Amino acid sequence: MRTIWLMALKDLKVVRHDKVGLFFIFGFPVLMGVLFGFINASFSGGSENVQLEIAVIDADQSEMSQRFIDALRDSGSVTLRPPADAAASVEAQREQAINDIRKGRLLAFIGLPAGFGETAGIMWMEGPAIELGVDPSRAAESGMLEGIIMQAMGGLIADRFADPASMRPMIEQSRREILESDDVNPATKAILGGFMGTLDTFMGSLDELNADLDEAGESGGRPSMQLANVQTVDVTAPNEPNDLTSRIGSPWDVSFPSAILWGVLGCAATFAVTMVRERSQGTFYRLRVAPITRAQIIAGKGLACFIAVILVNAVMVALGYALGMRPDNPAFLGLAIASLAFCVVGIMMLMSVIGRSEEAVSGAAWGANVLMAMFGGGMIPLAFMPAFMKTLSQFSPMSWGVLALEGAIWRGFSLAEMLLPCAILIAVGAAGTAAGVMILSRATD
Repeated sequence: MRTIWLMALKDLKVVRHDKVGLFFIFGFPVLMGVLFGFINASFSGGSENVQLEIAVIDADQSEMSQRFIDALRDSGSVTLRPPADAAASVEAQREQAINDIRKGRLLAFIGLPAGFGETAGIMWMEGPAIELGVDPSRAAESGMLEGIIMQAMGGLIADRFADPASMRPMIEQSRREILESDDVNPATKAILGGFMGTLDTFMGSLDELNADLDEAGESGGRPSMQLANVQTVDVTAPNEPNDLTSRIGSPWDVSFPSAILWGVLGCAATFAVTMVRERSQGTFYRLRVAPITRAQIIAGKGLACFIAVILVNAVMVALGYALGMRPDNPAFLGLAIASLAFCVVGIMMLMSVIGRSEEAVSGAAWGANVLMAMFGGGMIPLAFMPAFMKTLSQFSPMSWGVLALEGAIWRGFSLAEMLLPCAILIAVGAAGTAAGVMILSRATD
């Protein structure tokens, strides 16, 4: 028994001197607890902590359309992005909003058509066709946005009941259309005409009731309903007027970038552990004795990791094709995969030198992977993150990797638009490789 205790004490002392290992035993759980605590606070604190960045294109410019926009803003969950050029035409603003969604800069746009204010909130008339274009890769946020639209339209119905006089002209117009219609038989005309007359009388009485409530200082008890005719707009469709085919051929187009995320991160962690294992077992030093330079050894390991990432992507693309995925630009997809693979090599090089033991490097590598995936939007929708986490997400190379893959598969990026995410991935890879090689050289000299 004494021997067992001595062995246990020995292992505890080893762990105590492994600072990276200690961090992932004690520090990392604390870090994750704090981060998920902030995220949980966003959920439990109500929808006001969730911000959906959208654009509203108002072609109506009426009092009712402004009330609708105010209701969206007052929901506490919507951030309205003003148009880059307020003097631009409605169509130009709409195209700019769709372009921003396609580039991943905006969640959605809502288009209010001309004439929106004439029928919005009037239950017996066909609701105005509200355009809604949403980034298809952000399904969780889009569902929440549709609920907010319904809530805002319900507010317009309440406003109509609060001002019945605004509906009486519409009632009279409907009554005249019924009486003048040749498609309605006389008996039905009499019934519908009588109903519309009764409805007009009711609205007049409701107007008087609301006036009495206002005089008495009471605002409760007024009816409200929710009604919205939402027309979904495919923001991924090509811009050619005679070709409205969506760039998204299957659900796999949207899920592929996030799925590949975990595969490439697994490659980084696996090869990082392999490198530290060779150092701890003496293989690296035996290679140094051989007629092989350090640069050749490191380049060989980097090339192996690069090839593994390419193979992972190749398998995923092949599976995607079998499931119906059709990349918008296969050449750009190749560019995105190559840039991502180079980035992963740099991450692997840096991971391999942050600890001296396999356990420390493995824990650090997967801990870093979880953080990169979390901040890159691979685990939690960005809309549900606190503001500071959304800012930090811009520093996650995985967020740029997903954007590059999406740009080639369904976002329809041009070459100029592809250059930014790919350049960032290459820069991260170069910086990680340089730092890893420098630290490794000092440790092995």
